[in-house]
Amino acid sequence: MGRTREFDADEALDAALRAFWMHGYEATSMQTLCRAMGIRPGSAYAAFGSKHDLFLAALRRYARTVSAEAVGRITSGPTGLAGLQSYFEHLVEAMVDGDRRWGCLLTNSLVEFAERDPELAGLVGLHLVNLRAAFEAALTRSRAEGALRPGAGPAQAPLLVAVVQGLNVLAKQQPGRDALRAVTDAALAGLVRDPVDVLPATPGAVSTR
Repeated sequence: MGRTREFDADEALDAALRAFWMHGYEATSMQTLCRAMGIRPGSAYAAFGSKHDLFLAALRRYARTVSAEAVGRITSGPTGLAGLQSYFEHLVEAMVDGDRRWGCLLTNSLVEFAERDPELAGLVGLHLVNLRAAFEAALTRSRAEGALRPGAGPAQAPLLVAVVQGLNVLAKQQPGRDALRAVTDAALAGLVRDPVDVLPATPGAVSTR
């Protein structure tokens, strides 16, 4: 009879995810990962396989949790514009006070070595497709609600994806809330009919995970 696993696999994977997120793949050793997870190397290899296997598992968990929750904000608002506002407000606050100050794990991984890892590139590509689709839906809805400038609509979704990717890189320099909000305000102001107070003056309480 095999030994009963003495740790929570999801908790261990979350710990590994944060270690990769903070330091990147190459700079995070298995020793560092095992310390973060609170388990021995043998247990880590038995549960998750190689470091690369563990990294892919962490990326999939990130996509299912952190990314999915953030993207869900875009389409869950009471109006299309409200969904866009909620997403960018959450993004800025997470970049200032939360884990997104390390950027986006998927974007970071793409920059680090996705070109030499097709499986990883596929994960990042799927995330970007989902993000673009959510922006397209919100912009289509916003246009139907009369909230956008003439000519603005779902065709601008790739622009918003590019803004998010730029913010992910900028966030790692920790430029501060005002600088990040200036980018998001400018992006939305170029689309909405009334650009005044594109984002709320006082951010509400949001999750920064």
